[in-house]
Formats: sequence, structure tokens, C-alpha cells
Amino acid sequence: MMTRRKNNAPVDEMLQRFIELSLTQHEALLYLETGPYNRAYMKIKKLVEELEARPGDQRHALIELFDHDNPQVRLNAAKHAHPLYPDKAIQIVQSIIDAKRFRRKSMPRMYFHF
Repeated sequence: MMTRRKNNAPVDEMLQRFIELSLTQHEALLYLETGPYNRAYMKIKKLVEELEARPGDQRHALIELFDHDNPQVRLNAAKHAHPLYPDKAIQIVQSIIDAKRFRRKSMPRMYFHF
């Protein structure tokens, strides 16, 4: 019988791994690579399950990533912290959507400004 290995890493290390995996997803999205995206997704899912299983539900540490520079990191953090911080998570997702709308509206001016 195979036993599941428990992750004994400190929460800070787990957050760093969460960031790395989210950045992997971001890059995979840019190049339309579903394999790397899906593998990173499964690893993030396991990592978040481990955070949740720790005493005191350590998913609350994900709120530290709500201000990260990368939108994929913010999106993943908001998604997995939503049960603990629903209002803040929704604000994060909305800010990502709004930033994309603003970028699209301003892009033609950037290219055609003389």
C-alpha cells in the first residue's frame, strides 16, 4: 500500500512554490501549452490542500500574494483563498479583469501615436 508523503515545509516555502507554479502557468498560457499548465494546476491543488490541512487552515497565508506583480499569481491566490476572504478575493479578480480592459483600450493609441 502506498502512503501519501506529508509536506513538512514551512508555509513561507510553500508560498514560494505556489508563486513558482503560478508563474509556470502564466508562461504556459502565453505559449498555449496545456500540458505544463495542467501539471502546475495539479501541484497547486495539492499544495493548497496541504495548507488547508495544517492546524488553523494555513490558506490564510495566500492573502500575502494578493499584491503580487503577476496576475496569474494573484488570480490563483484569490481563487484558493476565496473561502476565507470572499470579498477581498472577488476584488482581486475584478481588478485583474479591469486591468485587461484598460490595456486593450489603450493599446491602439500606443501603436498609432505619432
